[in-house]
Amino acid sequence: MSNILPFPKPNTLKESLEELVQRTHLLAQDSSNVFWDNPHVQLRMKQRKVSTRQLFDVLRNGKGIDGPTLDKYGDWRIKLIRYTAGREVQVVVVVNKDDLEIVTVI
Repeated sequence: MSNILPFPKPNTLKESLEELVQRTHLLAQDSSNVFWDNPHVQLRMKQRKVSTRQLFDVLRNGKGIDGPTLDKYGDWRIKLIRYTAGREVQVVVVVNKDDLEIVTVI
């Protein structure tokens, strides 16, 4: 019979929401650090009429309102909000060490 190995526990969070928001602001200054060409993100941007400029404005200047939350993939997510171009836009983002992955746009 095979041995059952315990599922590894995720790394404990070492950064607060404020620290992750600051890292998001810094990483978003260079758009090559942001992965946002996910089909889900593109669909939500189109449905909600959110432009690329608005998306990056939220990433570069937004306020953290939720998180950090550990998702099922072991990534830490935060939610940013900003009033941009006449409307309130929210972005959920995975903050990695050297890049950002957009999860959805609200």
